Amino acid sequence: RKRRRHKKCELNVSKHLNNFIPSIQHIEMKVEPLLVCLLFIFQNSFGFSCQTQETSPPDVLAYEVRLEPFLAEAYIEGYVVIKFRIAPGAKEVAFDSGGLTVTKLEGDHVLGFKQKEKQTVLALAHHDTDIYEVKLFYSGHPDKGLIFLEQSKQAYTVYFTSEWMIGNIAASDKATLILDLIIPEEVSCVASGALKSTTAADGKVKYTWVQDYETPAYTYGFAIGTFEEADAYFEDIRLDYRSEDYAVEEMKKIFQYTGDMMSFFQEKSGVEYPQGVYTQVLIGHHYQEMSGFSVLKQSYGDLVLKDSTETNLISHELAHQWWGNRLTCKDWNHFWLNEGFATFMSAAYNEHRFGAKKYQENIDAYFRVYSEIKAKGNDKPLVFPDWINPTRDDRNLVYFKGAYVLHLLKVKLGDELFWKGIKDYTQTYIGQSVATQDFQLSLEKTTGQSLDTFFEEWVY
Repeated sequence: RKRRRHKKCELNVSKHLNNFIPSIQHIEMKVEPLLVCLLFIFQNSFGFSCQTQETSPPDVLAYEVRLEPFLAEAYIEGYVVIKFRIAPGAKEVAFDSGGLTVTKLEGDHVLGFKQKEKQTVLALAHHDTDIYEVKLFYSGHPDKGLIFLEQSKQAYTVYFTSEWMIGNIAASDKATLILDLIIPEEVSCVASGALKSTTAADGKVKYTWVQDYETPAYTYGFAIGTFEEADAYFEDIRLDYRSEDYAVEEMKKIFQYTGDMMSFFQEKSGVEYPQGVYTQVLIGHHYQEMSGFSVLKQSYGDLVLKDSTETNLISHELAHQWWGNRLTCKDWNHFWLNEGFATFMSAAYNEHRFGAKKYQENIDAYFRVYSEIKAKGNDKPLVFPDWINPTRDDRNLVYFKGAYVLHLLKVKLGDELFWKGIKDYTQTYIGQSVATQDFQLSLEKTTGQSLDTFFEEWVY
C-alpha cells in the first residue's frame, strides 16, 4: 500500500531518572507502577538553542551524518553535512554542538568557525542565495545524550541529540535525515528512518538509515547491541521488538498490544503511521520516543509480564509518533501539546483496551499529582510565559495537568465531538509546529462551540 509522507518541527528533551517524587508514595498500588514510571521519565531538563544578536537562526532542510561509536572507549567520531536556509545577509549562524569538538569545517561561502557555550558558530561569506551546505567533522566522549553500557556492547541515544550530532535543536526546526552508523560486526543497531543498506568490511558494518520526512532533531537516535529479536505485524507495518535479556516469547507478550495501539492512534488521529517498521528496544535505564522507534527501560518488561495492563509507557511513547514527533509544539512554552497529549492518549488507549475503570484509575492518578502541586501553591497555566529552568512541578504540570485538562475537554464536549476535534487538529497540522491557539481553534471549528472560558480557566 502506498504510504503518505508528511513534513515539518522540534524538541530536545532530557528525562533524568535520578529523582523520585515523594508525593506519589501514597498512591494505591494498583496505579503506582504507572506513576512511578512516568514520574521517573518526566524529570526533564532541556537543551535550548541560544542564538545571539550576532547570529541568525537557521532553518535546517537536511542532515547527513556519518558516525562511528567506539563502544569500549565510550568515544565517537564522524561528520555531519547540514543543508540549511538562513536570512539573507546573515554574517553568522550557530549550531548546537554540546560537548563535541569540531576538528574541521568544509563548505563554500563559510569563512571559519569558533566553539563557545555548547555551540559552534560559523562565519558566513556573501552568498547569492539563502541556502548553504556545510560539513563539520567532530569527535567526543559524550557524558550524556549517548549512553554507553560498560558491562555489555550496548549504546543508545537519549534526549541530548547535540551531544552526538551537531545541529539545530530549536523547537520549530524539522529536517530529513540520512544516518550512517559504523559498528562492529558482532552487534546490530536500530535507528531513525528506514534501513536502506548494509556494507561489511574489516570487521565492521556500515548501516545506512534514511528518514525522508521531516521531524525535529530531538527525535533522531539509535540503539546498538547484541539483541534478541522478535516481530509481529499490524497490516503491512512490521513491529520489531528487541532486547538482550528477554526471550522471543517474552517480548511478544510484553508488546502484544502494540498493533492494537497503532490501530487506535491511526483511527483517532486520522493519520497513518509514516514508516514500514516500528521498533521498541528494552535497554538501559531510560525511556524515550524517537522517530520510528522507542527505547524503554530494560526492567520495564518485568512490570508488564506481571500485569499485562501496565502498558502506559508503551502507548505513551507510541503516541508521540503522532503528537510530538510530527505534530510538535512551536516552542517549549506550549510543551503540554506534546507531553500532555501523549500522557492522555495512554489513558485513552487503556479505556479502549481494558475498559472505563482502567481509564478512570489513570485519570484519578494524574489528578492527584496535579492536586498536590496545586496544594503547594505551584499551579501554573499550561501555556508557560517562558520555559527556562523548569522545576520538577513545572514538568509534571505539562504531563499530568495537561492530560487531566484533555480529559475535562472530553467530558465537556462528549466523546464524539471531542474525538472529531482531535482528528481535525491532527490532520490539519500534521508535520507542522503548533501553538495552543491552533488546538483551541480546531476544537471550536469542529464543535461549533466557543471554548474561551474553558481555556482561560484551565490553559492560559
